[in-house]
Amino acid sequence: KTSQEQEAKQEVALFVYSNNYIHQSIHQLISIMGKGGYGEPDWATPGSNAPGGGGAAVVQSAGVPAAGNAITANSTGKDTSSFILCALSIICFALSVMMCALGVLTLINFVEPSSNDISEAFLAVYMVLFAVLLFSYELMWWMTIPWINKLLRKNFGFLYGLNGKGFYLIFVAFLCLGLGDDNAVKELTWATGISYLVFGVLHIFIVCARPGIAVKYHAPTAGLDFDAPAPAEPQNPV
Repeated sequence: KTSQEQEAKQEVALFVYSNNYIHQSIHQLISIMGKGGYGEPDWATPGSNAPGGGGAAVVQSAGVPAAGNAITANSTGKDTSSFILCALSIICFALSVMMCALGVLTLINFVEPSSNDISEAFLAVYMVLFAVLLFSYELMWWMTIPWINKLLRKNFGFLYGLNGKGFYLIFVAFLCLGLGDDNAVKELTWATGISYLVFGVLHIFIVCARPGIAVKYHAPTAGLDFDAPAPAEPQNPV
């Protein structure tokens, strides 16, 4: 009977020891996974020296969250949005100069007042006006004059966005191409019309393919409310 009791005590002690060992192993495994040993890669841990990590250790004071690696990557990464918006604006300046030159040359070549010539003269006048309108808006984007910006915003608000400006360029392109071979300056007519059409489609394509650029596009707002104090407006380019 004594030997049976000793065997029973040994079995109970072995069971308790095995149970404790299993619990300790589980707790160690959970702690290792929580520290990033297996649950997450080294580059995801701030301050690690693994490739892609933060490199130097991140110092965090009490109550202040440390900056993540994603924020650091965004701040150091190259953002081409500003460059693209500036390039589009400069191209619009060049397009407006081309259109204005085409309208002026068409009016200069207006000699005999036949019915076709009269229609060409009207188209030339409209082209000069549309070119001045586009040039004025782009000038407001770079150097805002409050009263001019207010006048343009109230009457030509469709220009204050990449989509609206793109459709405007396409409309003017077909107006220019309407002259066709009847104009005395055929080469400039086709070059201007095709350029307006291409860059109008490009505006709309950028809005659809790169919506982040459209979000960063800030139309000029100075002069919209003369009674309230004008807010500090960031200078373009964005």
